[in-house]
Amino acid sequence: MIDNRYATFALLSKNKSYTKTAKELFITQPAVSQQVKSLENELQLKLVEYRHPHLSITPAGQALARFIETTQHQENQLVQRLQHPAKATTLRVGVTHSVSIFMAPQLLRKWHDRYTHIQCTVANTRTILSQIDTGKLNIGILEGNFDKSLYSSQTITTEDFVAVTRASSPLAQRSSLTLTDLLDEPLLLRENGSGTRKVFEDWASAFNVKKDDFAQVIEFGSSGGIVNLLQSLGVSFMYRSLVNPQLADQSLVTLPIKGLDISRPIAMVYAKNSFFENEYRQLL
Repeated sequence: MIDNRYATFALLSKNKSYTKTAKELFITQPAVSQQVKSLENELQLKLVEYRHPHLSITPAGQALARFIETTQHQENQLVQRLQHPAKATTLRVGVTHSVSIFMAPQLLRKWHDRYTHIQCTVANTRTILSQIDTGKLNIGILEGNFDKSLYSSQTITTEDFVAVTRASSPLAQRSSLTLTDLLDEPLLLRENGSGTRKVFEDWASAFNVKKDDFAQVIEFGSSGGIVNLLQSLGVSFMYRSLVNPQLADQSLVTLPIKGLDISRPIAMVYAKNSFFENEYRQLL
């Protein structure tokens, strides 16, 4: 089990306060300071910078705190499996809104005979990664960007990122377009924290275009809602699989935007160096 000094430091890194940490652990403030100093001496690392009244965690300390938190969650998960074998076949998975529409159902069908209980949470990329960090989720299925130095992942497939509008739009008649040709249209965009939105904003920035350059911006927390709204107004950017049915019945069309040649992996993501990595790998 994890050394108490590590647990104390992880809590300190979260609280940024010796006093609050001491209260939560029911020990004295000098005891917290002593444990952290002992850890620094043993590791020969500076973990905390303290200039009264401000406490900050060094980069090395931040990396260590993240590792401790992940280890604590995996330790709890393993102990629960050992203590309650009948509940060991629970999988907690997070999927992005886009993935929930075009991929999650087939994955759940594939996994249903491996687990007695599957909890599927639909959220944006930022929320899913945060819940992996805190142990609320075992894995996430993401189409957005994430820091590969912080998480392990397995690529499931790749998806084309396209511009989409209604078939009746004048833009649909154009054989070639630039991003600036779209600025008079309402931009239908997912909420902040969405992986789809991040892909669009990173790509648009290469052309010195921001969302606020569009005549109107409509933010929607649902990919399905955006697809429905596209039937009557605006343009949006998303993964092709989200609109395959609408492209097939020709109610929506993709737009030939110069420079829009993006494919992104759909990945299964989990805690870095997870004890359960072999189990997760076998899911694909």
